[in-house]
Amino acid sequence: MKNYKLLVIALFLVVVGAGYIVLTARVFVPEQYTQSDFIRYHLITPEPLKRIPRISKEWYFTSQTDEGSGIRTNEIIFTGIMKNNVNELADKLDTWASDYSQQHETMSVSVDEKHGQYEVRVTYYGKDENE
Repeated sequence: MKNYKLLVIALFLVVVGAGYIVLTARVFVPEQYTQSDFIRYHLITPEPLKRIPRISKEWYFTSQTDEGSGIRTNEIIFTGIMKNNVNELADKLDTWASDYSQQHETMSVSVDEKHGQYEVRVTYYGKDENE
């Protein structure tokens, strides 16, 4: 009976330790979510990305922390943009990001092509609050 209790306690400690490792390492894996994911949207999306003009009907967010520097990058990625509109829309977001009232905010705008459709990506750089 005593060995059984020790086995249960050891197993419990292994499970708790493994769970802790998985949860702490998870911040270094890119997390993708949409605005309808209420908890993630309100907890991890920076205010500038919540306020940025929506330039397409489809968009999603990503969030990731760099393990070495502790820099958190959050992105909003607008999808399904046609080639003839992509430069104008990217310029609109670049102007908005440059004029954003918070001077200490750092954002960049980039364009990617996937299967004939274009994505406009706005990346927000910030220090992870847990560092």
